[in-house]
Amino acid sequence: MMNPERLWAKSKRDDQPLRDSMLLPGHLKDVHTAAGKVLDETGDEQLRAVGLDPESCRDRLRRCVLLAAAVHDLGKANDHFQPMVRGKRDGLVRPQGLRHEWVTVLMLQDLKNWLLPFLGDETDFRIVEWAVSGHHPATHHCSPPRLCPPGAGAEMKFHVADEDFLRTLEWLKHTFSLGEIPTMNLDPRALIGLDNVFGKLGEWERDSRRLWNATFLHKPEGRFVAVVKNCLIAADVAGSALPTKVSDADSINWGWIGESFSAKPQREDLQSIVDERLGGKEPREFQKAVANSKSTVTFVKAGCGSGKTVAAYLWAARNHPGRRLYFCYPTTGTATEGFKDYLHEADVNAQLFHSRRDIDFEIILETGADAKDAEAEAAIRIDSLEAWSTPIVACTVDMVLGLVQNNRRGLYAWPALAQSAFVFDEIHAFDDRLFGALLRFLRDLPGLPVLLMTASLPSARLEALQAAVSKRAEQLTIISGPEHLEKLPRYHREILPQNDPLPLIEKTLKHGGKVLWVCNTVSRVMDAADRVKQAGFTTPRIYHSRFKYGDRVERHKKVVSAFDPEHTEGVLAICSQVAEMSLDLKGCTLLVTDKASVPAMIQRLGRLNRQAAEGASTRPFVVIEPENHLPYTPHDLLVTDAWLAKLPETGISQRDLAEGWEQEGDQPPDLVPSAWLDGGPITAVSELRESSPGITVIMQEDAVIVRKSAKSIPRHALPMPPPPKGMNWKDWERAHGIPIAPAGTIQYDPLRGASWQNQK
Repeated sequence: MMNPERLWAKSKRDDQPLRDSMLLPGHLKDVHTAAGKVLDETGDEQLRAVGLDPESCRDRLRRCVLLAAAVHDLGKANDHFQPMVRGKRDGLVRPQGLRHEWVTVLMLQDLKNWLLPFLGDETDFRIVEWAVSGHHPATHHCSPPRLCPPGAGAEMKFHVADEDFLRTLEWLKHTFSLGEIPTMNLDPRALIGLDNVFGKLGEWERDSRRLWNATFLHKPEGRFVAVVKNCLIAADVAGSALPTKVSDADSINWGWIGESFSAKPQREDLQSIVDERLGGKEPREFQKAVANSKSTVTFVKAGCGSGKTVAAYLWAARNHPGRRLYFCYPTTGTATEGFKDYLHEADVNAQLFHSRRDIDFEIILETGADAKDAEAEAAIRIDSLEAWSTPIVACTVDMVLGLVQNNRRGLYAWPALAQSAFVFDEIHAFDDRLFGALLRFLRDLPGLPVLLMTASLPSARLEALQAAVSKRAEQLTIISGPEHLEKLPRYHREILPQNDPLPLIEKTLKHGGKVLWVCNTVSRVMDAADRVKQAGFTTPRIYHSRFKYGDRVERHKKVVSAFDPEHTEGVLAICSQVAEMSLDLKGCTLLVTDKASVPAMIQRLGRLNRQAAEGASTRPFVVIEPENHLPYTPHDLLVTDAWLAKLPETGISQRDLAEGWEQEGDQPPDLVPSAWLDGGPITAVSELRESSPGITVIMQEDAVIVRKSAKSIPRHALPMPPPPKGMNWKDWERAHGIPIAPAGTIQYDPLRGASWQNQK
């Protein structure tokens, strides 16, 4: 049983031994110690990453972070949190009237004059408050809160006279060489009515914003605030990660933090990946040029099959041994493929990190990954700590650029990111908001080396990259792919009679050809599959986004396998936009594609004739006129018409594809507001990517599994388009916040995917 006379920081099962770390005094000591260790290992690198001088900022950073770590959870000493962490309040499931981080902010008002001598500066005390108030970032947390949740009660008592709290104050006095402990307010705090705590927090917010706008906003000092806030979050993660770090003697081996951050790739590790791929061959001249680039930001523009990825590992080996390497891809599919192709069997300490990696390990990579029954938040924290000790990481771009918008994976991984070099692949596929986050990353983290890669990029986006890099007081280095490969004829276009691809597909299959048909929407995939089924000449393989993720990975694997050139039988795969990047199809002989935006068309053509060689035949592609422009705009398709008209009739190269698009005069994307860098006193969480319509649901048949384990959500979650009118999905039961679709609302087939009942 959890002793109600003690102040708890964490819950304890009856079968667990009591550890000091579970109690509030012990937890604060742990996080304070962890903060010191993280600063010892990465503090200077954190400052350099954001362009600040460690010599002038090191001591200030240490004071702010250590004090924030020591006090960050004082607010757990209240009569709402303590019963909750032990089980229930008053035998009921009741919300807290005020989250503990904001209780801490209120407590700090009583302790300010006592703590201030350690910092010596009221501005730095505000920074500590901002770090404390924001150490649990979440999209659903109003910052600061405005109202008391219904049912929480009318007041809250702070347990500032309890023995554990007084013991904590004595520890603070000794640790920070403070004066006599002040007397704190014992009166209950009003949650409703006049003079309630929310009004006081509103005043605090207004005062904080005035200071932020006058002193920090758009100035290098603002980056210092961001570092303090992130470092506290990382220390809290480390200080809470005790179950695996406690010895039999109940003492913590704090050496694990130093060991984690010292695990960095050596030159020979990175070179071994290059050597394995080259198989004894010399690198191409363009790969050598990439490797020899000494710029902090290098942009590589080279087509499919040119060897960009090998060049990237060679760049890291030559320029950044001893820096952790993050290889960032636009989707989970491309991240998994990149890991599988380059890192899975390499004799280096590498890991795949994205939200669905456990499933990909099981199915694509055919190996087991640790699958612990943990809540989603705990899983993210575990991944983040693992990232601290992983020299080479393949991940989705969200893990890194999510930092810009206070997404948790990026925040938790921050100390490791500050030690790293970065490769961002397929940057043409970034939507405007994601590309804007990349621009902020390049501009505001000038101490981090970056390699950018893509097959093509509009001139407006290239200009935006150049402008962002110019803020580093340097120029963007641009390296093009090998000219003979860029100009190699790969494709020719065939015109369809009556917009019907079936006769050409049937003919191709009879000769053992392999056909990829890419549709703009899932409903068009279903329609195309039905047409082929009615024609009766083959059974197509279907691949799109509207599968449970486990089934989707199986579909991915089956499609890639079917296109292996060693399999001589003909095959037809009908896919949605998910095929544009993640499918590495080595044997595709015919591409059928709906007319789409130019970058989508270039990506789709990248699936065709990927192993083209000098003197080999070009491969055909055909373009279908869709019945409407969705999911693109009418303007997108007009631009595509103009682009298609510029292409040669035959002998089309990747250079032809890229040049026709790069000449378009679109406006450059804006640098997006950054919740991390611009938020200051407020720690909000913003979307990294542009939102898309639709909802994610759990089918009724999977609800029991998901309720038992949040870790199972990625396997069973099902992305769906907006529900039909009249379907009141907002009233459905939920599992971990995700709507549960009642039986009979969704048609699902593991080979075809999902649709709303009576709809395709």
